[in-house]
Amino acid sequence: MKILLPIFISGLLLWELLVKWPDQYLHIVLCDVGQGDAILLSLAKTQVLIDTGPDEKVLACLDKHMPFWDKKIDVLVITHFDADHIGGFQQITQIYEIAYLFLSLTEKKDSQLFLELQAQALTMQEAGTKLKQPFLGQQIAFSKISSGNQTNYNSMPDLTLSFLTPFELSEAEYLFLEEKELFLWQKPENYLSDEAWQKMASQINDNNGSIALLAVFGQLKLLLLGDLESPREVAITDLGLIADIDIQKIGHHGSKTSSSLDFLLKSRPEISLISCGLNNKFEHPHQEVLINLQVISSQVLRTDQLGDIEIISDGVNFWFKEQKTNIF
Repeated sequence: MKILLPIFISGLLLWELLVKWPDQYLHIVLCDVGQGDAILLSLAKTQVLIDTGPDEKVLACLDKHMPFWDKKIDVLVITHFDADHIGGFQQITQIYEIAYLFLSLTEKKDSQLFLELQAQALTMQEAGTKLKQPFLGQQIAFSKISSGNQTNYNSMPDLTLSFLTPFELSEAEYLFLEEKELFLWQKPENYLSDEAWQKMASQINDNNGSIALLAVFGQLKLLLLGDLESPREVAITDLGLIADIDIQKIGHHGSKTSSSLDFLLKSRPEISLISCGLNNKFEHPHQEVLINLQVISSQVLRTDQLGDIEIISDGVNFWFKEQKTNIF
C-alpha cells in the first residue's frame, strides 16, 4: 500500500499536467460565481481575467481552468466597482501575481470593498503590478511569442483586446487629464497618487462607467460589456466600434436595462453568455432580454443553468469543451 500511494499520486500529477498543459487554442471561461461576473481568457501561457465575482467562488474556477503551477494573471480588468464584480479581488491577489491591473473611471465612495481594493492595489503597485486607466481605442496584443508557444507558432493567431470605453469624458475627467493625475500612461513612474484616488468620483452611474472590451482571436470576435446599460451599448454601435459579434457576454447579467433589441440587431451575437445566480433576487435574466435574444436567433448559455461555461476557439471555429463539436 505504501508503494502504491506514491505511484497513484504521481499518476494524478501526470494526468493534471496532460489535461491542463497549454495548447494553441483560446479558452473562454464564464465562471459560475453566482450573481456576479468573472471571465477568464486563456491562450497558451497567457491569462486575462475580467472581474473577480462577488466572493471567493472565483478561486474554484481559476483552480479548475488554470494549470496548478501557474500563479500569474497577466492582465486583470476591473470593469467597475460593484461588489459582484470586485468581491473576489482580495482573495485572488493573495494567491496570484498580477502583472497589469486595469481600472474603470468610477468610484463607489461608500463601498468598503472599494477602499479595500484601493489599499490592496497600492500594495500591489509597490510590488511591481502596473496600474492602468484604459482609454478608447487602447489595445493589448498577446502574440505567439509572448504566449510562449513555439510548437504551434505558425498556426496560432494573436489575441487582441480593444477597449471600447470610456469614449466620453466628463468635466471632472477633463480636469484630471489636464493635471495628468488620473491617466497613468502619462506618468513615467506609473504611480497613482492618493489625491488621484480621492478624485476618482463618478460623473455617470457605476454601470455605465463599466469597461467594455472587444477580444479578437483570428476570425473570432468576443464582446464583453460589464454592466453597461442600453444607452451606452447603443453608443458603441453608433460609433461603429462593433458589428456581427460571434460571442457576447450580455451586459448587466441580463437585466432589462441592457441588451435592447436595437443594440442586439447591430451586434448580432451567435452565442450570448449570461452570468447570473440561481434564483437570484433580481430575477436576471429578464424575460424581455431573453425575447430580444430569441428575435436575433442567438443561442443563450447561462451560468445558473450550466455552471462554468467554457468555449474553445482555434481562431476560425469555436466549440464547447465537453461537446467537442462546433457550435455552428
